[in-house]
Amino acid sequence: MLDNLKWHESMFMMMHNNPTEKVNAEYIDDVKAYLKVPVSPCDKKQSLKLLKQFARKDFADFWNESINSYLPAISEGTMKLSEKVYSHNDAIRYAKELIQTLDKKELARAFLHGVANNAPEYRTALACYFFIKNLPEHQFEKKYIGTNSTGDVYSENTCEICKYNSKLSDEPKMQFWHINVDMEHFYFKALVPFCFNLNTAIVYLEEYKTLPTPNYTSGDLQFFKEVIALIETLPENTPPSKLRKELKSSKLLKMTIEQIDAFIDMLGYLNILHTEDSFGVTVGHTCERDMLYPLSDRSYFAHPVNRWTRKCGIDYQMFDMLFGDLY
Repeated sequence: MLDNLKWHESMFMMMHNNPTEKVNAEYIDDVKAYLKVPVSPCDKKQSLKLLKQFARKDFADFWNESINSYLPAISEGTMKLSEKVYSHNDAIRYAKELIQTLDKKELARAFLHGVANNAPEYRTALACYFFIKNLPEHQFEKKYIGTNSTGDVYSENTCEICKYNSKLSDEPKMQFWHINVDMEHFYFKALVPFCFNLNTAIVYLEEYKTLPTPNYTSGDLQFFKEVIALIETLPENTPPSKLRKELKSSKLLKMTIEQIDAFIDMLGYLNILHTEDSFGVTVGHTCERDMLYPLSDRSYFAHPVNRWTRKCGIDYQMFDMLFGDLY
């Protein structure tokens, strides 16, 4: 709640102190100048430093500064000026074509490498691949977002089925903000939205394809088995919130608490941790409206792991399907 209040306070101060028309005009001028005379790219390490610098800024501070300091990372490719957006049907078609260029076993090896070596950028592609693979054939369906005094309210730009949003923010500088928040989540947290959307899945798979192929080893799989074995030892009433604490205190994972939260969510997406009546993206597609809410208000983990307890167990059939024949 406090973070939410701080966000709205920042937005109010931003609008009050620096009108959006002026900010966007300055941003557009910066972009035009950059496109006319591109800045030389920095190396990957420096690009990631600039991305982290961007992520650490308060939104109001970012809103009132030039993007010029980030341009070397844009030239290098880690940071983006904006997301590429397709029509809904073109996005579905492109996404299905995109996963045809990827090998499921390599994605599984990448995930294991990302866990064993705390390389977040290698941990998201496997779930994104299955999210797209299991998307049903569908036409655009307006997303229900709530009810007010006049009746039900729907988003004209977001699809109920795949949650693809075919319209960028009307604020050009806000586009820069949104896409690079996604990039920061990709490179530093392995965090995907609580409710998967096609925009993020496409962006993450495109970014994954730019990464160098690491030295995958069977030791990565053995490490992941040790993590699973640790989960097996916990009491039957252990929910995701306590699982987080146990994984952190074990010191087995070299991750921050935020990364561990994302990792637990990912075990749900991959259907390794789930209840009998909720399933991850590796099994099939679940619309947001059909996702089960957490049993406790204190649980903010993603569907389907938000209802899991250690009593539900570990889905070893799914484990074998994903990783059983890799090495």
